[in-house]
Amino acid sequence: MKVNLKLLKRLYLIDHESTNEHDMISFILNYCYKIPHLTFSIDKECNLFITKNTTNPEKYACVVAHMDTVHNFTSARELIIKNNIITAQYIKSGLQCGLNADDCNGILVALQLLETLPNLKVCFTTQEEIGGKGANEATNNIEFFLDVRYMIQADRRGKDDLITHTNGIDSASTKFVEDIQPLMEKYGYSEGVGTFTDIGILANELLISGVNISCGYYDEHTLKESCNIDELNNCLNFIHDIIISLDGQDTVYEIEAQKPYGNIYTHDYSKDNYDNYECNDFPNDDYTLPCDHCINQDCMRCKYTW
Repeated sequence: MKVNLKLLKRLYLIDHESTNEHDMISFILNYCYKIPHLTFSIDKECNLFITKNTTNPEKYACVVAHMDTVHNFTSARELIIKNNIITAQYIKSGLQCGLNADDCNGILVALQLLETLPNLKVCFTTQEEIGGKGANEATNNIEFFLDVRYMIQADRRGKDDLITHTNGIDSASTKFVEDIQPLMEKYGYSEGVGTFTDIGILANELLISGVNISCGYYDEHTLKESCNIDELNNCLNFIHDIIISLDGQDTVYEIEAQKPYGNIYTHDYSKDNYDNYECNDFPNDDYTLPCDHCINQDCMRCKYTW
């Protein structure tokens, strides 16, 4: 498979800041209408639940992607592609701006897999960037997830992380990782630890294995955001091959109930004094991670952690 570059560029140029995802929702629905064998539902937080059923399988893989972004653009943008790297800039000023690769890359993966695979479930969530409100509501759709065996999300920076620990929990079973190990080696992925994403919420509430996979974006949440097309392509094929390799099995990759992070947006960080924090100080016991200062999602190098 190859990345549909025309589709990717179209996704990047849609404005879809958190709580204002309507244009992205409309685009996804309109795009999916041309794909046969799909059924749709939507909940009160505007999460989209899509099932592709061609051969009446008993169980499904589920791909997850969030439809919001942190960026609030002030004027028209254009995309620049150089050496297979995509960036964005304002047309009028020529200044670099955010790209929306987080998580348009994941949306692209989900849409292309819906087009290609005979059977698949996809959960498109809202408001991931402001605490996962959409994913929390999505867990109430028990009927949709009842026949899901495992979940995959392409919402990790870089090229080689397969996140199996996020939101403070082990989000994937040892058995799941063992079963995809040959493909991890083929595509150059290794297990890693993340901080927060929808997969952590869904896995913890549904007790189904979920992983978050690097999809080629860098400097997310910043004006320097970029996407490596080759690395996104590698991610797309990796996820495609995982689903194909596990197809036809009945194994549900369950996980044990665990205690995740608390609500990451209940702490008022504006009242904290970070002036005297030193790198050898440990966080307070009631300090929840990640936090809304996050830019790089790298807690160990963040001045606010310590």
